[in-house]
Amino acid sequence: MLFAIAFLWPTLTQDDLAPLFAAYAFVDGALALSPGGWRLPYRRVWPLLIGGGVDIMAAIGAYVLPEMTLSVLVNLVMTWAVAFGGLLSIASFTLREADDEYLLLLCGIAALAFGRALLSQLAGDAIVFSTWTGLYALIFGIVMLKLTLKQYQVLWEGL
Repeated sequence: MLFAIAFLWPTLTQDDLAPLFAAYAFVDGALALSPGGWRLPYRRVWPLLIGGGVDIMAAIGAYVLPEMTLSVLVNLVMTWAVAFGGLLSIASFTLREADDEYLLLLCGIAALAFGRALLSQLAGDAIVFSTWTGLYALIFGIVMLKLTLKQYQVLWEGL
C-alpha cells in the first residue's frame, strides 16, 4: 500500500514512473517468491511462484531501460498486469481451500481490469497512468492484507 501512496504522489513525473514501477514489481515478486513453495506439499502454489517470476522480469525490464518513453512503460505494465492477473485467477482455483472468499480471484480481476484500462489512449498521460497504477496497487494491497490476516486467523485458531 506504500507504493500506492507513492504512485498517487502529486509531484510524480514521467521520469520517476519507471524506477518506481520497477521497485514495486521487484518487491512484489520478492514477497511472492520468499515463502518458497518448492516442496511437494506446496506444489499447488505454482501460479503464485510464476507470478513472482513475472514480477521480477517486469522489474528488470523497467529497470534496465529507465529512460524509456511513457508509451513503452505503459505497454510493459499492461503486459505485466494481464499476465499477473491471469496467474492470480488460476491461483484462485488451485488454492480453493485457502481462499474460500475468492480474494485471489478478485485480485486477478483487478489486475486484468487494470491491464485493460491501460489499453486506452488516456493511459499515455503520466498523471492518469500513475493514478491508475496507484489505485490498482491500493486495491491489491488491501485485498492481499485481508487474505493474509485471514490466513493468520486460521493459524491462530488452529493452535
